[in-house]
Amino acid sequence: MNTSRPTPMIITSLDVANLAGVSRSAVSRTFTPGASVSKKTREKVEKAASELGYRVNLVARGLNKKRTDLVGMIASDMSNPYRSEQISALAKRLVSEGFRPMLFCIDDGMNEEQLLSILLNYQVSGVVITSDAPPVEICEECARMHVPLALVDRIDDLPFVDYINGDDRKGGRLAAEALIAAGRRELLAVRPEKTGYSGRARIDAFIERAAEDGISTSILEVAASEYEGGLEASGDIALRRNRNLGVFCASDTVALGLLDALRNRHGVRVPEELSLIGYDDIPQAAWVFADLTTIKQSVNEFAKVTVEMLKARIDTPDAAPKNQIIDVTLIQRGTV
Repeated sequence: MNTSRPTPMIITSLDVANLAGVSRSAVSRTFTPGASVSKKTREKVEKAASELGYRVNLVARGLNKKRTDLVGMIASDMSNPYRSEQISALAKRLVSEGFRPMLFCIDDGMNEEQLLSILLNYQVSGVVITSDAPPVEICEECARMHVPLALVDRIDDLPFVDYINGDDRKGGRLAAEALIAAGRRELLAVRPEKTGYSGRARIDAFIERAAEDGISTSILEVAASEYEGGLEASGDIALRRNRNLGVFCASDTVALGLLDALRNRHGVRVPEELSLIGYDDIPQAAWVFADLTTIKQSVNEFAKVTVEMLKARIDTPDAAPKNQIIDVTLIQRGTV
């Protein structure tokens, strides 16, 4: 008995044309937005396509036009709640604007040549890079090949490339101001070893603002990243619990790791014995156990601006590079 599955039949536009009794070009016009086709012909073609299970091969159509509606999205650390939220919002926005996102999740062991080959061979309309992880060589090659490129949360000196960043300077200053307003007179920033461009900018602004009021500020370096980085920092910070301390973490995941360990490993009462502020306003920051004061940057606003800039770059590839800054706000909760 043969239990193997039969090979699926590939239905082409010619099959639809033959069943509908029309030309192949009539089938093409029927499925091309804005193309001219009579109502009678459209009905015949759509009926035949439905009976046969025909779907338009958008990739093949795009290759024939020397361009597809595909947009490559390159991201790393998808376990980070903010990154996954950001990618979800961006993908939804691309789809709503008629694009088809292709997601590439990368790590330190990525094969750069393979990734570039996929992107360029599929004739992508553009590429969005949403982290510090991809090597600058990928960005340079996309720029060299005139592939429209938008960089989110990073800065590289590349021609014909657009940048979208949160207002990290404002966010860092807001964090310092909130802690100072809460009466904290010794401030500390937790900085994981692999802190990226945005995190460094936030911490620099935090220190700058504190100095304007003559507030003592220090940086606690930790080897681990994200939640584990907060856990690692907790021991040193717990020792300073009675020193009128205010702590800033440049991401909510670091802050949540720190908050968890302070309360459950070291018995530190937050905000009674020290204050804590995170950054990003991920959903978990608002959960009852955390109630974390944080700096919010909207993933939906990031997605809206990124897609708008990518569309403009596709339409005008030689335009001067743009650097769009997304506003941030303080979300006051229970840790300050």
